[in-house]
Amino acid sequence: MPMQTVLVVGAGPTGLMLGCELLRHGLRARLIDKASAPSPLSKAIVVHARSLEALEPLGVADQLCARGLQVSRVKLYGDGRLVTTASFDELDTRYPFLLSIPQCDTEAVLAARFEALGGRIERGVEVTALRQGDDDDGVNVTLSSAGGEEAVRAAWVVGCDGAHSKVRKEIGLDFPGDAFDEPFMLADVRVAWDVGHDAVTTFFSASGLAACFPMPDDRWRIIMTAPPGDEPPTREDIEVALRERSGRACTVSDPRWLARFRVHARQVERYRVGRVLLAGDAAHIHSPVGGQGMNTGLQDAHNLAWKLALVATGKADDRLLDSYHSERHGIGEGLLRATDYATRVATLKSPVARVLRNAVAGFLTSLEVVQARLVRTTAELTLNYKHSPIVGEHTRSVLGARVGRDAAEETPTVRAWRHFALAPGPGERAPDAHVVSAHGRSGASRLLELMDHRHLLLLFDGRAATLEGYQRLATIAQAVQRRFADVIAVHVVVPGAERPAALDWSGSVLHDVDGDLEERYGAQAECLYLLRPDLYVGFRSQPADEEALLGHLNRIFKLRPAALG
Repeated sequence: MPMQTVLVVGAGPTGLMLGCELLRHGLRARLIDKASAPSPLSKAIVVHARSLEALEPLGVADQLCARGLQVSRVKLYGDGRLVTTASFDELDTRYPFLLSIPQCDTEAVLAARFEALGGRIERGVEVTALRQGDDDDGVNVTLSSAGGEEAVRAAWVVGCDGAHSKVRKEIGLDFPGDAFDEPFMLADVRVAWDVGHDAVTTFFSASGLAACFPMPDDRWRIIMTAPPGDEPPTREDIEVALRERSGRACTVSDPRWLARFRVHARQVERYRVGRVLLAGDAAHIHSPVGGQGMNTGLQDAHNLAWKLALVATGKADDRLLDSYHSERHGIGEGLLRATDYATRVATLKSPVARVLRNAVAGFLTSLEVVQARLVRTTAELTLNYKHSPIVGEHTRSVLGARVGRDAAEETPTVRAWRHFALAPGPGERAPDAHVVSAHGRSGASRLLELMDHRHLLLLFDGRAATLEGYQRLATIAQAVQRRFADVIAVHVVVPGAERPAALDWSGSVLHDVDGDLEERYGAQAECLYLLRPDLYVGFRSQPADEEALLGHLNRIFKLRPAALG
């Protein structure tokens, strides 16, 4: 195994996503899984909007959407009465829905993409021992398969091998947490009833919880609190419980998967130990409420891949990988708290507590601002790394802003300063937007289509067309292009359809003809945004400041020797 190879252990959604991203970033990835074949079970069935945005640059988002079912609403019933309805339709994303797709289909799409990128999934291969090298430049791993044992040395190992992770155990990390006392049961079945197949419908009742997720091919995933016992539920058990809890006549048939399980909430204290890292269920497990589990693993992989690629190729210091823990551990911790609370509220047994829950839920979700926040949170569009050590910004006080027209001069007006302050800040999601003539192509495009394996630098001209401003943007663009071309794609953004004659820059110019970029990024006045490959704002500045930007870049990247002169 070549020394710069990353050994990815586990070919579930997290491992497949990581393997694809590593190959896309130019690394060697060896992907193994102890199972001899992919699981045919539907397992995790929800892919949220933020995950689809992350999957788009990989080229698989449209394939997943074509195979899945786009669900636009959520309904909650309490003791037979409709408590609330929430819609995903108004989400600010290309994917304003919850995508329902069996995990086996998600894995099939990702596996095909991994192979198309040149990878090969090695099945029936498991880790039996793991030890980090004494010289701290590799990991010694013993693999076992039908062909015998194999001793390999990898530059990095990432454990994506699930809740019972062998990698986690080999590096001596505990998996602290608790299990809920109440058991649950699930079913992948067909249901004949009067509940629409266009909404996730949850029923709270005195006899327990029933969460019903529509699936492709007119199937349903039913998750319910279970009666005492150890045996998996039967079709009849599911039908009786569903009738009782929904208050509706129904017939359950064609079960593909019936299971009984306990909900655990666990998380490792560290996502990284030297050259070994953990992602997905190997690092955190929690309640299935909200369908966040697989999505969190996919986004663990998306966060880790670009950092690992930069470090492994010598373009960034090893310390960059510490930010994987600092960013993703907090996300996982918050998710455990939120899903734990939601599960306990959903399974309340006290009649008084249930009435109060239904009343409070109905009132709060009737408020548009609360409903919008709830939907955005469920879609994972509110996740951020505001407190990350590798994000930043450079701005001036509002006292330095001026009163007047935005187009008069480069110094921002009070209005332009305020718009920038309210736009996505460091560590927040980078929203998609329409652009024209990207990379010299004619016609319309979108910002996400410009994302490759590199960071993306947007230099906004703003509304003031001044020679001084054009010179400053060109100087910054040329400096970044000269030093960081292999890790940063530079684009100058101008309003209107014409390329400014005074702009001395031979690289890409994006024409913000309809003002979509300006609106979404608060760019009425000159500014810049550095977007990370995982679609978060890494750095921003108003006005565009070369020294501040290069200072930030020098903290993240290593300069090539030729660039130091």
